[in-house]
Amino acid sequence: MCTAAVLTAAAVLGGTVAADTAGAATGARSGEGPAPSPSELKAALLTPGDTGLSGADSTGGGGGVGGDGISGCPALVKVLEAPPGAGTQEADFSGGQTGPLLSEELTAGTSAKEGAVYARAKAALTSCRDLTLTEGGTRLALTLKPIRFGGGESTATRMEGKLSGVQVNGYMAFGRVGPVLVGYTFFQIAGDSPQLASALYQKAVDKVRHTVSTGGGTPV
Repeated sequence: MCTAAVLTAAAVLGGTVAADTAGAATGARSGEGPAPSPSELKAALLTPGDTGLSGADSTGGGGGVGGDGISGCPALVKVLEAPPGAGTQEADFSGGQTGPLLSEELTAGTSAKEGAVYARAKAALTSCRDLTLTEGGTRLALTLKPIRFGGGESTATRMEGKLSGVQVNGYMAFGRVGPVLVGYTFFQIAGDSPQLASALYQKAVDKVRHTVSTGGGTPV
């Protein structure tokens, strides 16, 4: 079924910007406060009340990439397949059988560390033009096009493909708020407007800025 394939695609893309963050949540450069704790990150996640969607599931970042795999863009695949960093928190949402589907992941460390990780994730996302998700024998080929979400410390792409002749539209974004990396994916079926995806992404980074004590001061 088309809906099941899109649900799988959203799950595969759930483990986003955790590359090279393992162990970072416990460190800090001289002059910085402590990195945000897992409880702070969890409090900064979007909720059903924030999104208007149901099914929030805080996983603690334990999932990684499931399914048969991701292919088509080696640099981005490396980012997406990286294991989650220490303290990573994740929430997943669904608007029902026809979506939309949203996944948010927050990872924290020192500002210097997360800045370097964000730079690598940004370079991978901006260079990628094709991505294929495979799960249970079902393949979803996506064409990627850069799109603007957030400000200067944010990068995003629009993903377009078809399953069983039905249009699938999605968005992937990485952002940085101080020492916190925000990973975001959004899928919708048969719709092509970026407005809801963009609005919820901005709400996600605003909530991080206002909730995490060490997260302010870096615009996204």
